Amino acid sequence: MYLFLAFLDHADQPERAIRRLRDFGIPEPLVVRARSAAATLSAEVPIFAGLRSLALGADEDRLVLVSLLPSQSAEEVERLVQRVQLEMDADDPPMGRLVALPVIAAPMHRRE
Repeated sequence: MYLFLAFLDHADQPERAIRRLRDFGIPEPLVVRARSAAATLSAEVPIFAGLRSLALGADEDRLVLVSLLPSQSAEEVERLVQRVQLEMDADDPPMGRLVALPVIAAPMHRRE
């Protein structure tokens, strides 16, 4: 099993990224809205100090798409990531980065 993370540089077009992942066979992603460390820290800087302007643009939200893909070989996943990344890089401006991480799943024991 692999965990796919797509770090989108532009939060204004999530539909395009979701459609692309689906087209390549990556299951329905969970969309997570994220904020950079610079944005988080800039919110703590006092306004009167004038330092908040140093982090201009840091308050922009980012999107992270998260999806799990059932077991495939490492080679297949690497090819898939390369193909999707080529498409993402071809966008103007480039859409972002895609990574895949192997998942070691714990047994599923549910309490009732």
